[in-house]
Amino acid sequence: MSIAIALHLLAAALALAGIAAVLILPKGSGAHRRWGWLAAGGMVAAALTSFGIPRLGVLSPIHALSVLTLVNVPLAVRAARAGRVRAHRRGMLINAASLVVAGLFAVAVPGRLLHGWLLG
Repeated sequence: MSIAIALHLLAAALALAGIAAVLILPKGSGAHRRWGWLAAGGMVAAALTSFGIPRLGVLSPIHALSVLTLVNVPLAVRAARAGRVRAHRRGMLINAASLVVAGLFAVAVPGRLLHGWLLG
C-alpha cells in the first residue's frame, strides 16, 4: 500500500468517526464543534489525498466528489459561522454522503484495495 493510499484511508476514517459523532452529539455544543472540525478536516484531507491516487495513471470520475468536497466543506463551515444552520446541515450532509458514496465505490469496484480487503 502506498503512503498516499494510507493517508487517504486514515483521513477518510477520521472523517467518518467525526461524522458519526456530530450526528449523535447535541447540535451547537462544544463537543459537536470539536468533532465537526475533525470531520471537516478529515473530509478535506481525504479529498486532497485522493488526487495522489490516480487509477491507471489518470484521475477517475470519482475525483469529481473530491472537487465537490473541497468547495462544499468551506461553504458549509462558513454557513455555520453565519448562523445559517439549515445551509450548514445540508452542506455537511452532502459532504458526508459523498464520502460514503466514494467508500462504497472503492469497495464495489474490483481491483481496488478495499474491494480486495473486504470482498476478496
